[in-house]
Amino acid sequence: MAPLNSAGNPGRPFSPLTARAHLDGGLPYEQAGMTHKAVAAYEAALSTGASPLERAEAHVRLARVYRSESQWEAAEREARTAVLLAEAAGSEDLAAEAMNVEVGVHLLVGRLDAGDALAVRTLARARTARVRGIILQNRGSIAAQRRDFDAASALFAQSVHAFQEAGYELGMGFALVNGSAAARDAGDATRALELAERAAAIGRKLGAFDVLTVAVQNQAQALVALGRAEEAEGPLGEVLGHFTATSNVLRQAECLEIMGELYAIRHDHDDTAARCFELALALARRVGAVGSVDRLTRRLAEVRAGGRGPTDGESAHPVVPS
Repeated sequence: MAPLNSAGNPGRPFSPLTARAHLDGGLPYEQAGMTHKAVAAYEAALSTGASPLERAEAHVRLARVYRSESQWEAAEREARTAVLLAEAAGSEDLAAEAMNVEVGVHLLVGRLDAGDALAVRTLARARTARVRGIILQNRGSIAAQRRDFDAASALFAQSVHAFQEAGYELGMGFALVNGSAAARDAGDATRALELAERAAAIGRKLGAFDVLTVAVQNQAQALVALGRAEEAEGPLGEVLGHFTATSNVLRQAECLEIMGELYAIRHDHDDTAARCFELALALARRVGAVGSVDRLTRRLAEVRAGGRGPTDGESAHPVVPS
């Protein structure tokens, strides 16, 4: 029998996928939260004659996947490897993108000072509008978590301008998600809901499930703050199911925290709210998310003492570091 090539044409030998094909093939898996398939694709790229720049890009993407799995040390290791490879290949922009993954790790675990210091250094290396935009997003998210909402607003505006310059629609989805979280923490739940709905629309259009799921998470959080808890239950349950299926522990904790708030504002549901906060706290502790642990410890104590609403408008801040 004659051998077949990859397209199924007889008489020609099979042609293995190139490193670029593996990189392109892994991205939809990464965006859908199918991390094992994404890792397999990126590791295949590294074993298929990748160029120095392609090798650096593969390590950047592996770092992002490990970060989404809350494997902080692995994410930082891959990001630092990518920086060295990008530097050797003469790409400051790719080095900056790799450094930004580590900024995201700091942000997610609550090391805000370290994250912002690294982001400032990273921004100085960025050469394109797209990479500037994603770094500015993380700086804006850090400022928002510090409750410096004026600084966050300015940084987010700079980021949006950079994404518009680059024509980076996925970046606009990230910007809307983070803007929604910041608006909620600033006490403007109506604006938070509007921005989350716009982010979800972009996520659906682009098939970017990572943006879509966190946008829906933000919608649920805004609805809880607006006293429309019954509207939040269904979408929030679906998102929690997704994050559970994809083993995204930190996002599970965030969803459970929002569920806790949902029950905390209802009469005679303090025990259920406390249970949600307990589960969320256990997950946050598992992955070393210091900021979440501190916040959940306070909320659990408040609910057990008979408190209902979040103290000082404090809430989960499910950012999407690019």
